[in-house]
Amino acid sequence: MRADPAAYAEHLRDYRRYYKGNIVAAPGMKVRYLTEEGVAPVDEAVDYLERQGRRRPLAPAELLRAAAIDHCAEQAADGTLGHAGADGSDPGARVRRRGGGIYVGEVITYGSDNAADVVRQLIVDDGVADRGHRKLVFADDIDFAGVSCGPHPAFGTMCVVDVARTVDGRSRMQFAAN
Repeated sequence: MRADPAAYAEHLRDYRRYYKGNIVAAPGMKVRYLTEEGVAPVDEAVDYLERQGRRRPLAPAELLRAAAIDHCAEQAADGTLGHAGADGSDPGARVRRRGGGIYVGEVITYGSDNAADVVRQLIVDDGVADRGHRKLVFADDIDFAGVSCGPHPAFGTMCVVDVARTVDGRSRMQFAAN
């Protein structure tokens, strides 16, 4: 979707037809979603994507993945939601514990049962007023990602995606100095 936003917009136009009011159930989906906003954020995402230029796909980063694994495992065990760890840690603190820097962002999905649905959830961003997930995954200066998906007691599944400008979440100046 970053490499060809216009093509992804077409995918969302097609996906839109599976909405019945605030319920979405596409063929092959194991889960039906009750959305907060219905098709409005889908239409908004299509408009957004049509205005975006092509970007490099996000490259994998092992250190970011390790931090995502930590957060995913914690939430699988305790059933919590959100970006704060039980110890109050934020994504930057988790990456720093793994030897990286604090300059990271994080997006999380709950309930998606496949990669395509995770991406759709992040781009549509239903119920997120500022569409922060969409903005982060399309940020021009974000080049790396680490992903961990696993079980969640309340929603069945979850995916944590930690993203950064550098492979390890350090600032570009700090990265260049080492």
